[in-house]
Amino acid sequence: MNLAKLLFGLGLGRRLPITAGRLTVEGLKAPVQVDRDAWGVPSITAGSDEDAWFGLGFCQGQDRAFQLEGMLRVIRGTLSELIGPDGLPVDRFSRRIGFRRAARAQLGVLHPDIRRQLEAFARGVTAGATAGMRRRAHEYVLLRTPPTAWTAEDAAGVLSLQSFALASNWDSELARYQVLSKDGPEALRLLDPAYPEWQGVASPPGAKAGKAADRLAGELSAFLEVVGSGGSNNWAVNASRSASGRPLLANDPHLPPTLPPHWYLARLSTPTWTVAGAAFAGAPAFPAAHNGFAAWGVTVGLVDNTDLYLEQVAPDGRSVLDGERWRSCQVLREEIAVKGRSEPVVEEVLITPRGPLIGPALEGEAGAISIRAVWLEPHPLRGLLDVHRCRSFDQFRQVWEDWPALSLNMVYADVGDTIGWQLTGTAPRRRQGHGLLPQPGWEPESAWLPDPVPFADMPCAQNPQQGLIVTANANPTAAAEPFLGADWIEGYRQDRIVELLRERSDWDLAGYAELQRDVFSVPWRELQEHVLGVPGPDPDAARGLSLLRDWDGRVEAGSAAAAVFEIWQAEMVRRVCQAKAPNSWEWAAGKGFQVLAPHSIFMVRRTGHLVRLLRERPGGWFEEGWPVEVAAALAAAVRELDRRFGPDPAAWGWGAYRRLTLLHPLGARKPLDRVFNLGPFPWGGDSNTVAQASVDPTDPAANPGFIQSLRMLVDVGRFEDSRWILPGGQSGNPLSPHYDDQLPLWLRGEGIPIAFGAEEVRSSTERSLSLLPSPA
Repeated sequence: MNLAKLLFGLGLGRRLPITAGRLTVEGLKAPVQVDRDAWGVPSITAGSDEDAWFGLGFCQGQDRAFQLEGMLRVIRGTLSELIGPDGLPVDRFSRRIGFRRAARAQLGVLHPDIRRQLEAFARGVTAGATAGMRRRAHEYVLLRTPPTAWTAEDAAGVLSLQSFALASNWDSELARYQVLSKDGPEALRLLDPAYPEWQGVASPPGAKAGKAADRLAGELSAFLEVVGSGGSNNWAVNASRSASGRPLLANDPHLPPTLPPHWYLARLSTPTWTVAGAAFAGAPAFPAAHNGFAAWGVTVGLVDNTDLYLEQVAPDGRSVLDGERWRSCQVLREEIAVKGRSEPVVEEVLITPRGPLIGPALEGEAGAISIRAVWLEPHPLRGLLDVHRCRSFDQFRQVWEDWPALSLNMVYADVGDTIGWQLTGTAPRRRQGHGLLPQPGWEPESAWLPDPVPFADMPCAQNPQQGLIVTANANPTAAAEPFLGADWIEGYRQDRIVELLRERSDWDLAGYAELQRDVFSVPWRELQEHVLGVPGPDPDAARGLSLLRDWDGRVEAGSAAAAVFEIWQAEMVRRVCQAKAPNSWEWAAGKGFQVLAPHSIFMVRRTGHLVRLLRERPGGWFEEGWPVEVAAALAAAVRELDRRFGPDPAAWGWGAYRRLTLLHPLGARKPLDRVFNLGPFPWGGDSNTVAQASVDPTDPAANPGFIQSLRMLVDVGRFEDSRWILPGGQSGNPLSPHYDDQLPLWLRGEGIPIAFGAEEVRSSTERSLSLLPSPA
């Protein structure tokens, strides 16, 4: 324990939750038993579904109170009330987009059992953060505020917030619009990172995407006529490819490196079902788990369920052009309380016929832009909230018929040796265009058709002949119809996983764990002939070439060659983007538009575009041609490493240049960074390795944008051998032993079990708490 953390503890105390004995709480119908193992993972046993979800909310409220407080305040747009003016950009955007408005409308159309699930979970969160603690969490003391009571609207709002954060396309539309408006249509045509046709799709495994129709060209032409010119891995193999004769399933979702982690490990048990695995913090659902019969894992599906529209606002500021006439908008007056100010900040929100006007809350002078999203509209919801009950692949698929939230690739395996995949999420059908650019909202043909893509037409697979299923945010299918989107993450990770899975028919969990740690760079295999063949008269370029000639392509933390390659690649992306879009190159390279979304998906979609350019070497990009530019970028990379570490390449390891720090919101200010943050650690991998650690092309030394936020390995049929791990621990309390006890295992690629059977729970229990309902 460092000195800052020691002094922090002496001043404020440890503030650990109540995890043993008997505790009477409001909101329960019957007693609930909470047994915690050595890692602080709770096993929650309840007599009803509602009490089980209450128990999960209670444990999350105990262990993650401030993390959940932060979510609630982002959803409600009340962060400024807690932290002052720094929260205004988030609050303005939240009020405009309307996460809480959407959640409130969503509750009105939910099935009664799903609504009760959300309500019970919310009651549990509130009870855990208050009655479950002897003293409120440290962050509340530092910010001088009590915990805020949760409601079902907040639990539903978490799904809306995640749907926004993990949507595939709104940020891409804005990035394209910035390039178009600042550098023109030719720049956009040349820099748009189309999905490489030589890369694979999810189904069938190993099939290639092929050349797509030039959707952007058609959309750009139509746009200019009207307006004028201006990401996770999961996979499964069946018995034929496993040493045990049982299916195996793996999952490692990729999310920002935050503390506490995005996931919360738990086991829930009722008289009718039991589930064990990773719940998402703030939601009564298990996206990566098993129920003793089947296991499932999740990656972001990236179906394009969100569109942006340019709006013409009338001089009165309260109407927008709709067809050939002005239409009055609903105007909401949002008052945002700001800590330290006597008067609230007033934000007027226009609700256009398309959706709320969000442009004023975006960076980059976005202008009058509205948003329409499936997940902002009220629809029945089941999916993740009901998947724990599935006892067959047909039942598993059925729960996703009602899932208008974030698009997901759900991979499945069960004890009957069925493996499967379902792409989920409602996909709108458009009257014209493909949602690649903001459309003119006043044009009737820009609207969506009344009915979305039928669920029966969404891609899925069951027991493919090859005996394996892989998804990694890549293009799900080579089929042109139905149109589901265009902004998939490049298929390098997916291709690598398929390549390795095909090599063996004796897979086991140890092999799966090794695969999750794989840092081989498939892009280097495609780029090396274009790099190693360039002229090297510059002594710095020659030094770089010498290192790369002997490199095995593994982006390991200690590799100097990997550092040269990664910095060179970022330098080439910058040069390519600046060559054609000098005024908007940062957006083309992946700069984001809002505090809630600091990077666009373009950040992880530039490599395939670079490969294409180096293969084709088109004219008109660089005065001295591509080979000279490649050599100059290589020399620049070597000079950067020389500047940072000196002339000896032994000190140039990739993990020394780009390190990993796990960041807590309060760790942004010193000396609290030494209390709440963990790291930095030397770390390998990049945006395209199976072991994800994404690189920002505009700043390759920056903290990774995404990491493996959870790793799960499931032996389907021998569930006790399954393993999970978080980059941190179960607790958000920096003085808890469970704040970072899983981190050493995560760094080594190991995992922990989650007890499932009753005897396993008894033998692993170290702390037991009986929750009792308060007297009526």
